[in-house]
Amino acid sequence: MAEEIEAKVKIADPAAFRRRMAAFGPPQAGPVLEVNRLFDFADGRLRQSDAAVRVRVEYAIEGGGPVRTLLAYKGPRRDGRVKRRPEFQTAVASAEAVLAILGAIGLAETFRFEKRRTAWRAGPCEVVLDELPHLGWFAEVEGPTEEAVLACLADLGLAGKPIIKETYMRLLAEHLAARGLDPAVAVFPPGTW
Repeated sequence: MAEEIEAKVKIADPAAFRRRMAAFGPPQAGPVLEVNRLFDFADGRLRQSDAAVRVRVEYAIEGGGPVRTLLAYKGPRRDGRVKRRPEFQTAVASAEAVLAILGAIGLAETFRFEKRRTAWRAGPCEVVLDELPHLGWFAEVEGPTEEAVLACLADLGLAGKPIIKETYMRLLAEHLAARGLDPAVAVFPPGTW
């Protein structure tokens, strides 16, 4: 079974974080703009079981064209010091086709959010720098084991930062609802990517 094992921390100084990551080499991917769309059945059974179906389309920030489309299923989170959950993800050739398939089997979009992402490799882990509308900057470290993720956080000087186990969707939805904004859409202002 595929498993997502990751830790997310808030970043106050993205420029300093980029300089730190330069020691690991140039970015492997990005920067890209991601458009993430989450889907559920009308009865909300996925959300209620702490699961999600996501379609992500990545666009090159320089040039603006689509880079790739990913379809993912994320299962319920498990206990641990970092976020752990079953995850199955695959690239798909057509976002339109996968959206039509999801609709045909009864899934509807329940939340959409954007983020800007740059990714690096640090040993066995992938390290990303994410910028989200309304919330700011985060680093995520994903690796093969909880120990590898925690060791990478230490190598990056982030071991003392609080680990956020909530999903971006939940953080954004709570933020938007608390401010009386549309709790189902978090995007960057037009023309800012």
